[in-house]
Amino acid sequence: MILAGMGLSILVAYIAFFLNWITLDATKAAVVLGTVTFGFGGIWLALALIFFFISSSLVTQRKRQNGVDAGSVPLRSEDPYHNSRRDGYQVWANGFWVAVFCLLWFQFKQDYLLLSAYGVIAAATADTWATELGSKKPGRTRLITNFRKVNPGTDGGISLRGTLAAMIGSSAIASILLIQPDSNSLHIFIAIAAAGFLGSVADSYLGAYLQTKNVHRFRPDRLIERDAMFKNCFVNWLATGIGGMLTLITIKIITL
Repeated sequence: MILAGMGLSILVAYIAFFLNWITLDATKAAVVLGTVTFGFGGIWLALALIFFFISSSLVTQRKRQNGVDAGSVPLRSEDPYHNSRRDGYQVWANGFWVAVFCLLWFQFKQDYLLLSAYGVIAAATADTWATELGSKKPGRTRLITNFRKVNPGTDGGISLRGTLAAMIGSSAIASILLIQPDSNSLHIFIAIAAAGFLGSVADSYLGAYLQTKNVHRFRPDRLIERDAMFKNCFVNWLATGIGGMLTLITIKIITL
C-alpha cells in the first residue's frame, strides 16, 4: 500500500505541477502527504484528499480566471498567499493533521482516529470553498467577531454565499463515507460534516484576530498582510486541527 500510495502521489503531484496548481516544492510535500494518507489511511481517505485537492484547485483557478468579472472580489496580487499556485507550506497547513491522524490510526487501530482525518479534510475543503466561492459575488459581508459590515475578501469576513459553500464542501467530504461498501451510519456523516464546517468557522475567527492588516510605510494607500504567508498557513493549520479534534470528540461522545 505504501508503494502504491507513493506511485499515485507522484503521479497526482506532478500532474498538478504541470497544470500550474502547485509549486515545485509543493510536489515534494504532496508526495509525502499522499504516501502517508494512502499507505496508512487507505484508499478511501486518499480519495477524500484527492477530491479536496482537485476541487479546491479548480475553484481557485476559476476565481483567478474570472477575477475581473463584475461583482467578483478583485485579486490581491501583492498578497503571496493569494497566488494561484500553492506551495509546500500551504500543503502542510491543510494536510499536517491528516498525516498525524493516519499514523495514529495505523498504530492504535481506533476508528475514531481515522474518522478524525476525514474531519480535517472536511475543514480544509469547507474553508477553501468558502474563501474561493464565497468571494464570487458575495453580497453583504460581515466580520465574524462583531458582525460589522466589511469589504468582501476581508480576513474574518463571512457571507451567506461563503457559508453555504462551506457547508456543501464539508458535506461532500463526509459523503465519501456513505458510499463506502461498509458504509458508516448517518450520525457519523453528520458529525464529520458539522466538524468540518465548524473548522472553517474557526478559521474565520482566527483570521479576524491573527491576520491583522498594516499600512505599507512606502505605499500608505495600500493595505498589506503582516507576515501574510506565515499567518495564513498558521491559521489554516490551527483550523484544520480543530476540525479533526471536533470530529474525534463528537464521535467519542456519540459512540459511548
